[in-house]
Order: sequence, then structure tokens, then C-alpha cells
Amino acid sequence: MKRAQGWLLVCLTVLLSMTACTSTYRFQYRYTMIEPPGGSEGIEDDRVSIRLAPVPSRGTLNLALRNKGTRGVAIDWEETHFIDPLGRRQQATEVGTNWFLRPANWFSDRVAIAPGDIYRIQVQAGRHQSYNPFSITRQASGAVNLSSSPRSLLPTSGNTADIGETYQGRTFQFILALRVDGEDIRYPFTFRITDVDVQETR
Repeated sequence: MKRAQGWLLVCLTVLLSMTACTSTYRFQYRYTMIEPPGGSEGIEDDRVSIRLAPVPSRGTLNLALRNKGTRGVAIDWEETHFIDPLGRRQQATEVGTNWFLRPANWFSDRVAIAPGDIYRIQVQAGRHQSYNPFSITRQASGAVNLSSSPRSLLPTSGNTADIGETYQGRTFQFILALRVDGEDIRYPFTFRITDVDVQETR
């Protein structure tokens, strides 16, 4: 009996030590725009001025779009998208509650910018949810998280450091789709991941 209890104690000790040693890793990325050439923040032509500023800590992009022309410009959210470092297309949209600040465009897939106006937003990966500014995720344990934080194009955590480190040096694209004076125009921007900060948590 004592021998069985001893084995049970050993097994419990090993199991607890394995559980205690289980680590998770959080990843934070730094990236820089490499295309279009010579445009450290964006591009400009005779129709629009586009400025992009990455917010790596949130996994988003700050976008400022100015209509330089005399006719309307519209962002086409159905065609605006990311190409992630693995070559997968992911929808792009405004961050969270911005949808509640534009009742006139509540259910619109296009946002119009009048001549001379500047439109400033934060862009994230994922489709917009006009009825719900929160994102819902399910963990491997089955737990469900409700969050108003922006979705990230890149993985923010994992059970091995390699998951984040493999993204270093890779590139991703953001393609802004505009409707300018009846014409569909695509403005592509390419970013390179220059560094991945890996933090171990227990």
C-alpha cells in the first residue's frame, strides 16, 4: 500500500513539475515600409495623399488619406486587404469602435472622402463588425475571450519561441483599394519585419 502511495506521489510530483514548467511566449514585432521606394510613410499623386504609420505594439496601421482632387474618393473595404507573411489574403478594416462614430456610413462597404478632406483611421486585419466592435477568440483550453483590442495580422503568442522568430525578415503587404472618379485604383504598400521581441511567460 505504501509503495503504491509512493508511486502516486512521484507521478503527481512529475505532473505538477511539468505543468509548472510549461511556458508561453509573447511576440512583439518591429517592421518598416520598404515599398513604394523612397516613401518612408506613404505616397502622393495628383489625386490623393496617403500616409501610413505602423503601430507594431497594437498590430495596426495609422492611415491618413487626403483627397487632393475635385471629385469624390471612396475607400472600398471589400477590396482593401493584407497579404500576410505566409501569402494569405486577410481582409482589412477599421479598428473596433470607429464604426460607431460614422452612423451615416453604418452599413456601407465604401467610405467617401470629400474633395479637400482628410480621413484618419487605424486599420487592422479582419472583417468589420458593424453590429459588434468586439472580437471573440477561443483558447485551446476551451476558454472564450471577449476583447475590444485590435486583431493582429501576426501571431502575438505561442507555446514556442520559434513561432514568432520565424517571422523575422519576412514581408507583408497592405493593399488600399480606392474608387477615384469612377475608377478602381489599388495602392500597395510592403513592410519588412526587422525584429521580433520574444518574451517568455509562465
